[in-house]
Amino acid sequence: MQKSILMVIAGAAILAGAIGASVLIGQEQSPPPTTAQKPQTEKAEVTPPTFDVVRVNHEGNAVMAGRAHPGSTVEVLDGEKIFGSVKTDARGEWVFVPDHALEVGEHKLGLRMLLEGHDPVLSDHIVLMRVPERGNDVLALKVRRDGSGPSEVLQKPGPSEAAKGVALAIDNVDYGSGRLSISGRADNGSTVQLYVDNRFIGRAKADEKGRWTLTPKTDIAPGNYKLRADQVDENMKVTHRVEIPFQRAELGDTSNLVPGSFAVVQPGNSLWRLARRTYGKGVRYHAIFEANSDQIKNADLIYPGQVLRLPDN
Repeated sequence: MQKSILMVIAGAAILAGAIGASVLIGQEQSPPPTTAQKPQTEKAEVTPPTFDVVRVNHEGNAVMAGRAHPGSTVEVLDGEKIFGSVKTDARGEWVFVPDHALEVGEHKLGLRMLLEGHDPVLSDHIVLMRVPERGNDVLALKVRRDGSGPSEVLQKPGPSEAAKGVALAIDNVDYGSGRLSISGRADNGSTVQLYVDNRFIGRAKADEKGRWTLTPKTDIAPGNYKLRADQVDENMKVTHRVEIPFQRAELGDTSNLVPGSFAVVQPGNSLWRLARRTYGKGVRYHAIFEANSDQIKNADLIYPGQVLRLPDN
């Protein structure tokens, strides 16, 4: 902007000099003045900050990566506090390795981008995370800041599907925003077809990172089902298949479970998330753990299909 203003002033000085020369010479006409470049009044479009990778090991040490506007500063927020900051490279990519471990407990990580000449820009997504006692696995979910749309599992307890040699996985079943959304992993660029009780509900394509998401066009009535995912090749031949129990909650219960009832564990669930939806506080997860100690041996490991009692107290 400053450069443009200087150009305008210089252009005006040239124009004034040309007019003065014409008056002094009298009979010569000055050449038409050069038009100065107009100052830019609109700010260039910026790339908002995003999370691509969040990994936390058993000791709470983390590595995070994502994208933002090239040459900007990205602040990693833990709630309202600044957890750390990093500069993006010429391609807008950033990698952040904190110099201290995440504390045990619940975290809500967000991003704030600082770019000269622009207001701070918040990330559209945040990462909800529960860091358990040292030596246990971490669950990390990426959700939209406004609560709309599907969530994405960035890290979940237990060995990864890749480490187990599994090419296809259903990671998350989400209907907290009112619309059913299913997400998972498959071979990069492959096609995944979804079925509920052998009824086809849609297909999705895995991106370059092997992630896929499907929001069925028709809703699923409340009830208990079998959810199946088939990875197919170009000839529509099934190359991999996975099937899990699936419970579609009542439409009126999409935001909260009811104390005294039962819950079927869905992909992406954790005791913390179930407790938050049931009692309004994730720290009440220990109540569900104690009520189901006969089938839960590790509070950080629950599995799709498990039926858990949600105690009244």
